[in-house]
Amino acid sequence: MTKYSLSRVFAVGAAFCFPASSAFTATLTLNTTSPQSEIDAEYDGAILAQELTGKYANCTVLYEGGVTRGDLQSFHALFGYDGESFYNGLPDGATLCLNSPGGDLYESFVIVDFLRDAFADLQTYVADGDLCASACSNLFLAGAHTFEGESYETIAMRAIAPTARLGVHAPRIVLPDDGETYDAEEVAAVYDEAIRDSSLLFAFAQKVDDEDTPYLTPYLYARSIETPPHAMYYVDTVGDALFAKVAVTGISYSVTLDRQLINTICDNVFLMDDGAFSWAMAPTWKPHPLAGLAVIWAEFVEIVSLELPENQSEDGPFYTTDLKIEQRDGAIYGHRRGYRTGGPYGAEDCVVRLDTSREVGETANFGTPRTAWDARSRDPIDVRIGYQAPHSPYSDPEPQHVRSPYAYWQTLQQDHDNQLHSYPALMVFPMVQFLSDLPVAPEEPTETAATTESSDTQSLTCDDLWYHRNRIFHENGYCFGSERGIATFGNDSCFTKSPEISGRDAELLKIIKQREKELSC
Repeated sequence: MTKYSLSRVFAVGAAFCFPASSAFTATLTLNTTSPQSEIDAEYDGAILAQELTGKYANCTVLYEGGVTRGDLQSFHALFGYDGESFYNGLPDGATLCLNSPGGDLYESFVIVDFLRDAFADLQTYVADGDLCASACSNLFLAGAHTFEGESYETIAMRAIAPTARLGVHAPRIVLPDDGETYDAEEVAAVYDEAIRDSSLLFAFAQKVDDEDTPYLTPYLYARSIETPPHAMYYVDTVGDALFAKVAVTGISYSVTLDRQLINTICDNVFLMDDGAFSWAMAPTWKPHPLAGLAVIWAEFVEIVSLELPENQSEDGPFYTTDLKIEQRDGAIYGHRRGYRTGGPYGAEDCVVRLDTSREVGETANFGTPRTAWDARSRDPIDVRIGYQAPHSPYSDPEPQHVRSPYAYWQTLQQDHDNQLHSYPALMVFPMVQFLSDLPVAPEEPTETAATTESSDTQSLTCDDLWYHRNRIFHENGYCFGSERGIATFGNDSCFTKSPEISGRDAELLKIIKQREKELSC
């Protein structure tokens, strides 16, 4: 194992040195078949050795118990940190599973700082039924995958199971022995600690990965600050997960290609947006940019109600509010027209493109994410926004292209000022749906699904197969070296020569490669 020197000085290094009773510290368990004696020798007795099974089978390390002073020492041991240097002996794609009610906020942040400075390459996960709340949520949100090359590149990588409970709340003042009286100096001391913790939380909210993704998004930071210390805000809806940029694994994105799907996607775009739509000629239609889901949902219902005929005056303005879907050129196109801006200035049309060869009314699977990497590997939902001017019985007829989602998309695509917006597959579910109610993924990919995909490749040429194989690599961040690859896909958004491809993409690659072999491509 290579040993590295830390390139940054820890601002709070002196605070790492005091001892803490192991009875109060959390347990850090390494998933291994090695005997405890060997693990004690390697990690100075700070790490437990156990073969993890069941929902923890894919965990590299399991952190359980309350976050308390001294827990940092276990992470020092895990990475061989001796005060000056460290090493990473964990396997590629290592995952830290968390099951903790929280605890010492300050300790959680010094652990986060250490893992970041050590380029720990430690993804995080909360399993079904487990809790990661309060201080534990900071450890979870700091989960990342680090690419090592000419330099280090770190990408946020964290996921929860559908029934996991990820909770946040505001820092609190803790005075021991309720009912006693305290002098001003004692109260001032604990107040100073609460202010310090609030400052650390704010600083954490400013940190981003190398793709500019916040570890603690503004949305989730707002939920933390507004939730009283004695309460808890849980990331338990589709909207919460989307706004918090937290992947949800163990679910199936198998949905019916129908008008309701288009309506759901467009409603979600409406709710997510702070810029794609120009509601009411203002930066955002929301009461404030960081409003919670419950608040913006109420606003959403009110704005959509403006489309109802009974809510429109006889003297207008009027907008077309149709909802259509069609299959054209190997993709599904749909539009939901007539989102009102709340004023007499215009409405917006949401036009959707889904990359699937399935027909309208059939079921399409947009992935079965089993890891955080699966969930973030591609954004399969493309959306463009069109503008609809108010019209009356005396207005000119609408242009022909707005009557067909496909024609509407092609027209918008030709407008260089029209922006393409891409969204994750989680957008196929309603914002207010509880994560625990999402469809559960099968334990293993079914042979039927693979057979169906295989039959789709039978009519493809070698060029077609080359394109689809390399498209998968492109969507997983591959940097092309060949002229053909660069000319077709470009390297603008690439970040690795060794992408981690798993889940449905890995299944498709096997099928494509088998077909290429059959055709001697």
